[in-house]
Amino acid sequence: MGSRCRTWRNYQLSKHISRMKYTLFNKLATEVSVAFGMEEKYLFQKNKKASIVDARYLLYYLCLENKIQLTNIQKYMENRGYQIPHSTIHYGIKRVNEKVSEDRDYQIVIDRINDLCTI
Repeated sequence: MGSRCRTWRNYQLSKHISRMKYTLFNKLATEVSVAFGMEEKYLFQKNKKASIVDARYLLYYLCLENKIQLTNIQKYMENRGYQIPHSTIHYGIKRVNEKVSEDRDYQIVIDRINDLCTI
């Protein structure tokens, strides 16, 4: 097999994986909104209401746990209309880690969402 063919196959594989990750991101967003009892659109709107911020942070955490890179989390959020800096994503993940260590029920919610979103 020539190097051009391998390069093309790698490119196609990369595109396929990227589509899978975006599909996973959208599934996670749907399940997070269900878990928080809110419409999904609120995850992608500027709003500092605690429950919406907590849901958004959980989405970041779940994405990272499911091997979605921070740059892709940022890109996917922007695709859905919400611009976010890397530092906020990092902060949100840190906050969820704190909640998990303080409240075992939070881990149950995380596990449930992960179970529902396997590809």
